[in-house]
Amino acid sequence: MTAGSAVARRTLLRRCQPYLSFAVFLTAAFTCLRLYQVADWFRRPSAARALARLARWCRWGCPRLRLEVAVEGALPDDRCLYVANHRTYLDIPALTAALGATFLSRADVAAWPLVGTVARLTQAVLVERDDARDRTRAARALMRRLRTGSVVVFPEGTTTGERLPAPFQAGLFRLVQRLDVPIVPVTVRYNERRAYWVEDLTLWHHLTTRVFTGAPLRVTVHIGNPLHGREHPDVEELATAVYGAVCRPIEMHGELV
Repeated sequence: MTAGSAVARRTLLRRCQPYLSFAVFLTAAFTCLRLYQVADWFRRPSAARALARLARWCRWGCPRLRLEVAVEGALPDDRCLYVANHRTYLDIPALTAALGATFLSRADVAAWPLVGTVARLTQAVLVERDDARDRTRAARALMRRLRTGSVVVFPEGTTTGERLPAPFQAGLFRLVQRLDVPIVPVTVRYNERRAYWVEDLTLWHHLTTRVFTGAPLRVTVHIGNPLHGREHPDVEELATAVYGAVCRPIEMHGELV
């Protein structure tokens, strides 16, 4: 093999590496899902069991996604509503690995390959944000889900690239204020802004050009102290308090890890 052909081969492998990494990750995800579904044929389906398995898989999968996840703060002892800022789709596996909770998510994920099946198995709460009647249905579903387990909510509704999250709307807090469930603020910080999914890029393009091509991304998940709706009788005051708690690690330590 000539020196020129060796260089060409290394260049080709380097260019193919992001696609190979994604193929390995996706194959492992589909394989684990199918094995879990086969096992479920012989026992009663359980959202808690599915979620525990998903959390374990995410702890395995995050390094394959080139994510190094660190957790600061203590997990609550009982079910809660986690309220988090939202930077990127990478928040989902990182928070699943760290918190072991399901999500409130937009309704169209139900049709996504792999993701939709996982959402159903873990009893994620899906909502059509532009449909008032569906928001009411989702609110009831969220109340039922919180009776048996924790749920992660992104009040911003979309990913943002600003230093601080967008202000939280009071609607969510009007609902949880009536529930005897603690609200736990969660803040996600990455070490590089290339993790953010805020440009007009497809998920595939972002993964292959921003995530798999650089050094592993460090992500820190800050778990704050629980807040209780009964301690904040005014809904706007509750929303402001939770927002401030989510912003605090960024204000104290900076936007990036």
